[in-house]
Amino acid sequence: MRIAVDVWGGDFAPLEIAKGLKEAYSPEYTLVALGPREELLALYETLSMQEEDFPIEDAPQVISMQEHPAEAVKKKPNSSICRGIQLLAQKKVDAFISAGNSGAVMAAAWLGLKHVAEVERPAITALIPNTRSYCVLLDVGANVDCKPKHLFHFGIMGAEYAKIVLGVSRPRVGLLSIGEEEGKGNEVVKAAYQLFKERRNSLNFEFVGNAEGQNIVDGTVDVVVCDGFTGNALLKFGEGLIELIAQLLEREIEDAASKERLRSLWKRLDRSEYGGAPLLGVEGVCLICHGKSKARDIRSAILRAKELVERGILEKIRERLSCFSLED
Repeated sequence: MRIAVDVWGGDFAPLEIAKGLKEAYSPEYTLVALGPREELLALYETLSMQEEDFPIEDAPQVISMQEHPAEAVKKKPNSSICRGIQLLAQKKVDAFISAGNSGAVMAAAWLGLKHVAEVERPAITALIPNTRSYCVLLDVGANVDCKPKHLFHFGIMGAEYAKIVLGVSRPRVGLLSIGEEEGKGNEVVKAAYQLFKERRNSLNFEFVGNAEGQNIVDGTVDVVVCDGFTGNALLKFGEGLIELIAQLLEREIEDAASKERLRSLWKRLDRSEYGGAPLLGVEGVCLICHGKSKARDIRSAILRAKELVERGILEKIRERLSCFSLED
């Protein structure tokens, strides 16, 4: 197995990303480093890394966080992001990971990779900790506007992802709305509800109907489906809330034993444990990491990518989506 990593992507690149590669080293797979070759070699020397252990794919161009995604992808075909997607499309690597410009990763993937079955929109998929384990939330940023069938496809893809990462054989899938009753929500949500309801007997997951915001964290659902605008706002709010609570508790707690228990709790809420957010719907395992990713985040993402490749996430999504044909 070969996993390509964009070493020049993210706020703490390239040093932290390279450290993540070093921490994740294993003879079970090969980690391919993407970035300007000469600068990577200098970094390898600093970190005592060898090119024979971490082969380099020269990518002299870099897409910054501030650049317009679509324009950057067109202007910089030899960037670490575009080169990673090219390798994935050419089957020269089995997975690609980047903590760089997420819009550019999505644009490059959507333009450079085939779409799975009838999927018209990809979905970024996040894991949200809840009272039992985690909840799969998608989409969290790939699509501002969605059609009902897009949400239906997200449900199918999210269920297959949940089976792998949560270990549940029949995930409970809910449609995010402003009430649990069938008639609640905007027109897109109500139409998507009917798509799920009409095909309930053909699904290999349990459609539980509408889900409200609290259901994401109370353990009553395994997958929550929404458009990317809503999902991204929820994700950013959750991250900010966790940081706020952490700061407030740190100020109030003084004894060492309590602080240690608090650190154990934060570890469960730490995004570096999740392993990045896969972009589902494209023919390739592509993980988007947080822009503030450090070595531990990258190591987790590499292990997650390995798991998704080994468990055949693409084949499973393709098989399930082929069972349904939806008209506009």
